[in-house]
Amino acid sequence: MRSFSTVLSALLLFAGLSASAAQVNLTAPAKIPVSGSGISEPTLALQISSTMNVVSEMGGAFMSGSKCDADGNLYIRKYATDRPLLGPVVKIDPDGKRVALFDPAAFSQLALDRADAFSPASDGGMYQVAQSGVLKPRIYVLHFSSDGSASSPTLLAADLEVYTFAAFASGNFLVSGVERDLQNKNDRGRNFTAVFSADGRELAQLSFEESRAPRKAEAKPGAGGSRRPAAKNEAQNKVQNDAEKAAPGLDLAEAEVGSDGNLYVMRRSSPALVYVIAPSGEIMQTLKIAAPLPGSAAPSAFHVSGNRLAISFGNEESQSQTIVVADAQTGRKIASYSDPTGLGTSFACYSANEGVFTFLNLGEGNALEVIRAEAR
Repeated sequence: MRSFSTVLSALLLFAGLSASAAQVNLTAPAKIPVSGSGISEPTLALQISSTMNVVSEMGGAFMSGSKCDADGNLYIRKYATDRPLLGPVVKIDPDGKRVALFDPAAFSQLALDRADAFSPASDGGMYQVAQSGVLKPRIYVLHFSSDGSASSPTLLAADLEVYTFAAFASGNFLVSGVERDLQNKNDRGRNFTAVFSADGRELAQLSFEESRAPRKAEAKPGAGGSRRPAAKNEAQNKVQNDAEKAAPGLDLAEAEVGSDGNLYVMRRSSPALVYVIAPSGEIMQTLKIAAPLPGSAAPSAFHVSGNRLAISFGNEESQSQTIVVADAQTGRKIASYSDPTGLGTSFACYSANEGVFTFLNLGEGNALEVIRAEAR
Protein backbone atom coordinates (compact mmCIF):
# COMPACT_ATOMS: atom_id res chain seq x y z
CA MET A 1 0.00 0.00 0.00
CA ARG A 2 1.01 3.64 -0.18
CA SER A 3 3.56 4.47 2.50
CA PHE A 4 3.62 8.26 2.17
CA SER A 5 0.98 9.44 -0.32
CA THR A 6 -1.97 9.22 2.05
CA VAL A 7 -0.28 11.28 4.74
CA LEU A 8 0.87 13.78 2.14
CA SER A 9 -2.70 14.12 0.86
CA ALA A 10 -3.87 14.92 4.36
CA LEU A 11 -1.23 17.57 4.86
CA LEU A 12 -2.03 19.12 1.50
CA LEU A 13 -5.70 19.23 2.38
CA PHE A 14 -4.83 20.75 5.72
CA ALA A 15 -3.01 23.48 3.87
CA GLY A 16 -6.02 24.10 1.67
CA LEU A 17 -4.75 22.58 -1.55
CA SER A 18 -6.76 20.40 -3.89
CA ALA A 19 -7.57 16.72 -3.30
CA SER A 20 -9.96 14.12 -4.63
CA ALA A 21 -13.13 12.54 -3.32
CA ALA A 22 -15.76 10.02 -4.38
CA GLN A 23 -19.49 9.33 -4.00
CA VAL A 24 -21.79 6.36 -4.11
CA ASN A 25 -25.29 7.06 -5.36
CA LEU A 26 -27.62 4.14 -5.97
CA THR A 27 -30.70 6.09 -7.06
CA ALA A 28 -31.08 6.35 -10.84
CA PRO A 29 -32.93 9.42 -12.15
CA ALA A 30 -34.76 9.49 -15.43
CA LYS A 31 -32.42 9.57 -18.41
CA ILE A 32 -31.75 12.93 -19.99
CA PRO A 33 -31.27 12.80 -23.76
CA VAL A 34 -27.95 14.04 -25.07
CA SER A 35 -27.89 16.22 -28.13
CA GLY A 36 -26.20 14.64 -31.11
CA SER A 37 -25.34 17.95 -32.72
CA GLY A 38 -21.74 17.80 -31.54
CA ILE A 39 -21.90 21.47 -30.43
CA SER A 40 -20.06 22.06 -27.16
CA GLU A 41 -22.22 22.98 -24.21
CA PRO A 42 -21.48 26.36 -22.54
CA THR A 43 -19.63 26.39 -19.22
CA LEU A 44 -21.99 27.22 -16.38
CA ALA A 45 -20.79 28.95 -13.22
CA LEU A 46 -21.48 27.17 -9.93
CA GLN A 47 -22.82 29.30 -7.10
CA ILE A 48 -22.98 28.41 -3.41
CA SER A 49 -26.48 27.44 -2.32
CA SER A 50 -25.64 26.54 1.30
CA THR A 51 -22.68 26.31 3.71
CA MET A 52 -22.77 24.20 6.86
CA ASN A 53 -20.17 23.88 9.62
CA VAL A 54 -19.92 20.38 11.07
CA VAL A 55 -19.61 21.07 14.79
CA SER A 56 -18.48 17.56 15.74
CA GLU A 57 -15.46 17.82 13.42
CA MET A 58 -14.10 21.18 14.52
CA GLY A 59 -10.31 21.49 14.45
CA GLY A 60 -9.57 18.30 12.56
CA ALA A 61 -7.93 17.86 9.16
CA PHE A 62 -9.38 15.32 6.77
CA MET A 63 -7.81 12.99 4.22
CA SER A 64 -8.51 12.79 0.52
CA GLY A 65 -11.17 10.40 -0.77
CA SER A 66 -14.39 11.50 0.97
CA LYS A 67 -17.54 9.73 -0.25
CA CYS A 68 -21.31 9.89 -0.09
CA ASP A 69 -24.04 7.26 -0.03
CA ALA A 70 -27.50 7.16 -1.61
CA ASP A 71 -29.05 8.90 1.41
CA GLY A 72 -26.73 11.89 1.23
CA ASN A 73 -24.55 10.86 4.18
CA LEU A 74 -20.92 11.96 4.01
CA TYR A 75 -18.07 9.58 4.84
CA ILE A 76 -14.93 11.54 5.76
CA ARG A 77 -11.58 10.03 6.66
CA LYS A 78 -10.01 12.02 9.48
CA TYR A 79 -6.29 12.71 9.89
CA ALA A 80 -5.11 11.40 13.27
CA THR A 81 -1.77 12.88 14.38
CA ASP A 82 -1.05 10.01 16.76
CA ARG A 83 -1.71 7.34 14.09
CA PRO A 84 -1.70 9.03 10.67
CA LEU A 85 -2.05 5.76 8.72
CA LEU A 86 -4.93 4.45 10.83
CA GLY A 87 -7.26 7.42 11.12
CA PRO A 88 -11.01 6.78 11.57
CA VAL A 89 -13.81 7.51 9.10
CA VAL A 90 -16.76 9.58 10.33
CA LYS A 91 -20.27 9.37 8.89
CA ILE A 92 -22.10 12.70 8.79
CA ASP A 93 -25.83 12.91 7.98
CA PRO A 94 -27.31 15.62 5.70
CA ASP A 95 -28.05 17.80 8.76
CA GLY A 96 -24.39 17.84 9.79
CA LYS A 97 -24.63 15.35 12.68
CA ARG A 98 -22.09 12.59 13.20
CA VAL A 99 -24.01 9.31 13.20
CA ALA A 100 -21.17 6.76 13.19
CA LEU A 101 -17.42 6.41 13.67
CA PHE A 102 -15.64 3.65 11.73
CA ASP A 103 -12.30 3.07 13.46
CA PRO A 104 -9.86 0.41 12.17
CA ALA A 105 -8.48 0.20 15.71
CA ALA A 106 -11.63 -1.81 16.51
CA PHE A 107 -9.97 -4.72 14.67
CA SER A 108 -7.18 -4.91 17.25
CA GLN A 109 -6.68 -8.66 16.69
CA LEU A 110 -5.32 -7.96 13.19
CA ALA A 111 -2.43 -5.74 14.35
CA LEU A 112 -3.02 -3.40 11.42
CA ASP A 113 -0.27 -1.06 10.19
CA ARG A 114 -2.50 1.05 7.95
CA ALA A 115 -6.03 1.41 6.59
CA ASP A 116 -6.80 3.16 3.32
CA ALA A 117 -9.58 3.42 0.73
CA PHE A 118 -13.16 2.63 1.73
CA SER A 119 -16.65 2.12 0.30
CA PRO A 120 -20.02 2.77 1.94
CA ALA A 121 -21.96 -0.50 2.27
CA SER A 122 -25.59 -1.04 1.31
CA ASP A 123 -26.42 -1.94 4.95
CA GLY A 124 -25.39 1.53 6.15
CA GLY A 125 -21.97 0.32 7.25
CA MET A 126 -18.66 0.52 5.45
CA TYR A 127 -15.93 -1.57 3.80
CA GLN A 128 -12.28 -0.53 4.09
CA VAL A 129 -9.05 -2.05 2.78
CA ALA A 130 -6.25 -2.42 5.35
CA GLN A 131 -2.82 -3.95 5.75
CA SER A 132 -0.92 -5.82 8.46
CA GLY A 133 2.84 -6.22 8.04
CA VAL A 134 5.29 -4.48 5.73
CA LEU A 135 7.70 -6.88 4.02
CA LYS A 136 5.09 -9.62 3.76
CA PRO A 137 1.82 -7.70 4.05
CA ARG A 138 -1.53 -9.31 4.70
CA ILE A 139 -4.33 -7.44 2.91
CA TYR A 140 -7.73 -7.32 4.64
CA VAL A 141 -11.13 -5.90 3.80
CA LEU A 142 -12.76 -4.64 7.00
CA HIS A 143 -16.54 -4.60 7.30
CA PHE A 144 -18.11 -2.20 9.80
CA SER A 145 -21.75 -2.32 10.91
CA SER A 146 -23.98 0.75 10.51
CA ASP A 147 -23.34 1.81 14.12
CA GLY A 148 -19.57 1.78 13.53
CA SER A 149 -18.82 -1.46 15.36
CA ALA A 150 -16.39 -3.99 13.89
CA SER A 151 -18.30 -6.65 11.96
CA SER A 152 -15.89 -8.99 10.16
CA PRO A 153 -12.53 -8.92 8.34
CA THR A 154 -11.80 -10.74 5.07
CA LEU A 155 -8.23 -11.77 4.23
CA LEU A 156 -7.58 -11.38 0.51
CA ALA A 157 -5.45 -13.85 -1.43
CA ALA A 158 -3.23 -10.95 -2.57
CA ASP A 159 0.17 -9.43 -1.89
CA LEU A 160 0.41 -5.90 -3.26
CA GLU A 161 0.49 -2.18 -2.52
CA VAL A 162 -3.16 -1.16 -2.81
CA TYR A 163 -3.95 2.17 -4.46
CA THR A 164 -7.61 1.72 -5.40
CA PHE A 165 -10.37 -0.25 -3.68
CA ALA A 166 -14.13 -0.45 -4.02
CA ALA A 167 -16.90 -2.86 -3.08
CA PHE A 168 -19.53 -4.07 -5.54
CA ALA A 169 -23.14 -4.11 -4.38
CA SER A 170 -22.98 -7.90 -4.80
CA GLY A 171 -20.28 -8.20 -2.12
CA ASN A 172 -17.26 -8.71 -4.40
CA PHE A 173 -14.26 -6.37 -4.18
CA LEU A 174 -12.10 -4.60 -6.75
CA VAL A 175 -8.48 -4.11 -5.68
CA SER A 176 -5.86 -2.31 -7.78
CA GLY A 177 -2.25 -1.43 -7.08
CA VAL A 178 1.32 -2.56 -7.62
CA GLU A 179 2.96 -5.93 -7.00
CA ARG A 180 6.63 -5.78 -6.06
CA ASP A 181 9.27 -7.58 -4.01
CA LEU A 182 9.98 -5.10 -1.23
CA GLN A 183 13.20 -6.89 -0.35
CA ASN A 184 14.52 -6.37 -3.90
CA LYS A 185 15.46 -2.71 -4.39
CA ASN A 186 15.61 -3.24 -8.17
CA ASP A 187 12.02 -4.45 -8.38
CA ARG A 188 10.03 -1.39 -9.46
CA GLY A 189 6.74 -3.20 -9.54
CA ARG A 190 4.01 -4.37 -11.88
CA ASN A 191 0.46 -3.11 -12.09
CA PHE A 192 -2.11 -5.50 -10.67
CA THR A 193 -5.90 -5.24 -10.68
CA ALA A 194 -8.29 -8.03 -9.74
CA VAL A 195 -11.80 -8.79 -8.53
CA PHE A 196 -12.07 -10.83 -5.33
CA SER A 197 -15.04 -12.69 -3.89
CA ALA A 198 -16.63 -11.79 -0.56
CA ASP A 199 -14.57 -14.55 1.10
CA GLY A 200 -11.28 -13.27 -0.31
CA ARG A 201 -10.71 -15.54 -3.34
CA GLU A 202 -9.34 -14.04 -6.53
CA LEU A 203 -11.99 -14.31 -9.25
CA ALA A 204 -10.43 -12.50 -12.19
CA GLN A 205 -7.40 -10.40 -13.08
CA LEU A 206 -7.98 -7.36 -15.28
CA SER A 207 -5.74 -5.96 -18.00
CA PHE A 208 -5.80 -2.39 -19.27
CA GLU A 209 -3.12 -2.66 -21.93
CA GLU A 210 -5.31 -0.95 -24.52
CA SER A 211 -5.23 2.25 -22.48
CA ARG A 212 -1.46 2.48 -22.32
CA ALA A 213 0.41 4.72 -24.80
CA PRO A 214 1.09 2.73 -27.97
CA ARG A 215 4.70 2.15 -28.91
CA LYS A 216 5.65 4.01 -32.07
CA ALA A 217 6.48 1.72 -34.99
CA GLU A 218 9.93 1.89 -36.51
CA ALA A 219 10.01 3.19 -40.08
CA LYS A 220 10.98 0.43 -42.51
CA PRO A 221 13.44 1.03 -45.36
CA GLY A 222 11.79 1.05 -48.76
CA ALA A 223 8.38 1.85 -47.31
CA GLY A 224 8.49 5.61 -47.60
CA GLY A 225 10.46 6.02 -44.40
CA SER A 226 14.10 6.51 -43.51
CA ARG A 227 16.26 4.47 -41.17
CA ARG A 228 17.20 6.50 -38.09
CA PRO A 229 20.64 6.18 -36.48
CA ALA A 230 20.55 2.90 -34.55
CA ALA A 231 22.84 3.96 -31.72
CA LYS A 232 20.81 7.09 -31.03
CA ASN A 233 17.55 5.16 -31.11
CA GLU A 234 18.87 2.53 -28.74
CA ALA A 235 20.01 5.19 -26.28
CA GLN A 236 16.67 7.00 -26.45
CA ASN A 237 14.75 3.76 -26.07
CA LYS A 238 16.85 2.77 -23.07
CA VAL A 239 16.15 6.10 -21.34
CA GLN A 240 12.42 5.79 -22.12
CA ASN A 241 12.26 2.18 -20.97
CA ASP A 242 14.16 2.95 -17.77
CA ALA A 243 11.75 5.81 -17.03
CA GLU A 244 8.74 3.58 -17.61
CA LYS A 245 10.19 0.90 -15.34
CA ALA A 246 10.98 3.44 -12.63
CA ALA A 247 7.48 4.85 -12.52
CA PRO A 248 4.87 2.42 -13.80
CA GLY A 249 1.57 4.19 -14.45
CA LEU A 250 -1.19 3.07 -12.15
CA ASP A 251 -4.07 1.20 -13.74
CA LEU A 252 -6.84 2.93 -11.83
CA ALA A 253 -7.49 5.85 -9.48
CA GLU A 254 -11.05 6.55 -8.30
CA ALA A 255 -13.84 3.96 -8.12
CA GLU A 256 -17.48 3.82 -7.07
CA VAL A 257 -20.52 1.67 -7.65
CA GLY A 258 -23.29 2.62 -10.06
CA SER A 259 -27.03 2.04 -9.91
CA ASP A 260 -26.58 -0.89 -12.33
CA GLY A 261 -24.42 -2.79 -9.81
CA ASN A 262 -21.24 -2.30 -11.85
CA LEU A 263 -18.20 -0.34 -10.72
CA TYR A 264 -17.20 2.82 -12.55
CA VAL A 265 -13.45 3.17 -12.23
CA MET A 266 -11.47 6.16 -13.46
CA ARG A 267 -7.92 6.24 -14.81
CA ARG A 268 -6.14 9.59 -14.44
CA SER A 269 -5.21 10.15 -18.05
CA SER A 270 -5.93 12.56 -20.87
CA PRO A 271 -8.63 12.09 -21.93
CA ALA A 272 -10.03 10.63 -18.72
CA LEU A 273 -10.84 6.94 -19.06
CA VAL A 274 -13.69 5.39 -17.07
CA TYR A 275 -14.01 1.60 -17.11
CA VAL A 276 -17.36 -0.02 -16.39
CA ILE A 277 -16.52 -3.28 -14.58
CA ALA A 278 -18.99 -6.06 -13.76
CA PRO A 279 -18.82 -8.01 -10.45
CA SER A 280 -17.38 -10.94 -12.45
CA GLY A 281 -14.39 -8.79 -13.48
CA GLU A 282 -15.48 -8.31 -17.08
CA ILE A 283 -14.77 -4.84 -18.49
CA MET A 284 -18.16 -3.98 -19.95
CA GLN A 285 -17.27 -0.63 -21.47
CA THR A 286 -14.58 2.05 -21.68
CA LEU A 287 -15.70 5.68 -21.65
CA LYS A 288 -13.48 8.56 -22.76
CA ILE A 289 -14.15 12.05 -21.41
CA ALA A 290 -12.01 14.90 -22.71
CA ALA A 291 -10.72 17.71 -20.54
CA PRO A 292 -12.86 20.86 -20.86
CA LEU A 293 -10.16 23.46 -21.55
CA PRO A 294 -6.58 23.71 -22.81
CA GLY A 295 -4.20 23.61 -19.85
CA SER A 296 -6.49 21.35 -17.85
CA ALA A 297 -4.64 18.84 -15.71
CA ALA A 298 -5.54 15.19 -15.37
CA PRO A 299 -8.87 14.52 -13.66
CA SER A 300 -8.73 14.59 -9.87
CA ALA A 301 -12.13 13.24 -8.80
CA PHE A 302 -15.32 11.79 -10.21
CA HIS A 303 -18.74 10.58 -9.12
CA VAL A 304 -21.56 8.51 -10.58
CA SER A 305 -25.16 9.56 -10.07
CA GLY A 306 -27.83 7.64 -11.95
CA ASN A 307 -26.92 7.76 -15.62
CA ARG A 308 -24.38 10.56 -15.28
CA LEU A 309 -20.68 10.95 -14.51
CA ALA A 310 -19.24 14.12 -12.94
CA ILE A 311 -15.48 14.52 -13.40
CA SER A 312 -13.40 17.34 -11.93
CA PHE A 313 -10.46 18.67 -13.97
CA GLY A 314 -7.94 21.13 -12.55
CA ASN A 315 -6.55 24.05 -14.54
CA GLU A 316 -2.89 24.67 -13.74
CA GLU A 317 -2.83 28.21 -15.14
CA SER A 318 -5.85 29.58 -13.28
CA GLN A 319 -5.59 27.24 -10.25
CA SER A 320 -9.28 26.46 -10.64
CA GLN A 321 -11.38 23.43 -11.47
CA THR A 322 -14.01 22.65 -14.07
CA ILE A 323 -16.48 19.79 -13.64
CA VAL A 324 -17.64 17.93 -16.72
CA VAL A 325 -20.93 16.03 -16.52
CA ALA A 326 -21.22 13.25 -19.08
CA ASP A 327 -23.59 10.42 -19.95
CA ALA A 328 -22.57 7.31 -17.99
CA GLN A 329 -23.49 5.00 -20.87
CA THR A 330 -21.87 6.80 -23.81
CA GLY A 331 -19.37 9.25 -22.31
CA ARG A 332 -20.97 12.13 -24.27
CA LYS A 333 -20.59 15.48 -22.53
CA ILE A 334 -23.80 17.01 -21.20
CA ALA A 335 -22.48 20.19 -19.55
CA SER A 336 -19.44 21.84 -17.97
CA TYR A 337 -19.46 23.73 -14.67
CA SER A 338 -16.81 26.19 -13.52
CA ASP A 339 -15.75 26.95 -9.96
CA PRO A 340 -14.94 30.67 -10.12
CA THR A 341 -14.87 31.38 -6.37
CA GLY A 342 -13.09 28.32 -4.94
CA LEU A 343 -15.85 26.20 -3.48
CA GLY A 344 -13.69 23.77 -1.55
CA THR A 345 -10.58 21.64 -1.56
CA SER A 346 -12.45 18.36 -2.02
CA PHE A 347 -15.21 17.59 -4.52
CA ALA A 348 -17.21 15.16 -2.38
CA CYS A 349 -20.63 14.49 -3.95
CA TYR A 350 -22.81 14.98 -6.99
CA SER A 351 -26.57 14.53 -7.20
CA ALA A 352 -27.94 14.34 -10.74
CA ASN A 353 -31.53 14.49 -9.44
CA GLU A 354 -31.00 17.80 -7.69
CA GLY A 355 -28.21 19.21 -9.84
CA VAL A 356 -26.19 19.82 -6.67
CA PHE A 357 -22.41 19.54 -6.20
CA THR A 358 -21.00 19.13 -2.68
CA PHE A 359 -17.52 20.21 -1.58
CA LEU A 360 -15.58 19.96 1.68
CA ASN A 361 -13.28 22.63 3.03
CA LEU A 362 -11.41 23.56 6.19
CA GLY A 363 -12.71 26.98 7.12
CA GLU A 364 -11.83 29.50 9.80
CA GLY A 365 -10.52 27.86 12.94
CA ASN A 366 -10.14 24.59 11.02
CA ALA A 367 -13.90 24.15 11.04
CA LEU A 368 -15.06 21.48 8.59
CA GLU A 369 -17.37 23.11 6.06
CA VAL A 370 -19.83 21.32 3.81
CA ILE A 371 -20.47 23.55 0.79
CA ARG A 372 -23.28 22.82 -1.66
CA ALA A 373 -23.39 24.55 -5.02
CA GLU A 374 -25.49 24.53 -8.16
CA ALA A 375 -25.73 26.40 -11.46
CA ARG A 376 -28.10 29.35 -11.35
